[in-house]
Amino acid sequence: MNRATFIIPLFGFLLIAVIAGWALIGMLDGQRSDNQLPSALLNKPAPETILPDMDGNKTDLAQFKGQPILVNYFASWCAPCRAEAPALGLLSKRIGIVGIAYKDRHEDTKTFLTEYGNPFSAILVDKDGMTAISWGVYGVPETFILDKNGMILLRHAGPVTRKVLEQDIEPILESLGL
Repeated sequence: MNRATFIIPLFGFLLIAVIAGWALIGMLDGQRSDNQLPSALLNKPAPETILPDMDGNKTDLAQFKGQPILVNYFASWCAPCRAEAPALGLLSKRIGIVGIAYKDRHEDTKTFLTEYGNPFSAILVDKDGMTAISWGVYGVPETFILDKNGMILLRHAGPVTRKVLEQDIEPILESLGL
């Protein structure tokens, strides 16, 4: 009887650990698909987004209308955000990127940008995460492509990898003439 009370919980723990590990590896490899939780915002206007920038000045995302932009929710404490930094650097040469620092401390965001590069043309701060909720963000990183009218053309949950660039983002950029 004592052996069973030890083995059953141990087996349950190992099963949960294996499932969690599998999910983490899939996320870090970029295999987590944005089709898992489809966005209700696709082909609709981006939510109204007025947030402070890194200097504390209120910035309205609507000021970027007239040009396609990429919106990237990120955080310094997010390992996949670090992994996608080189891909965002490449993308910044083709499209303006607005970064939204999600539930992050100002100092940590600055350190992150110094260490991994700053591909953003603007950085907004979503300190409490309430704006992310209106976008349907359920974790970082999440990336959106908006057309020149502010319509959401793509939502990608997880890090932007080479595969995501080639299969999901490139076709949209080409359709936008970028």
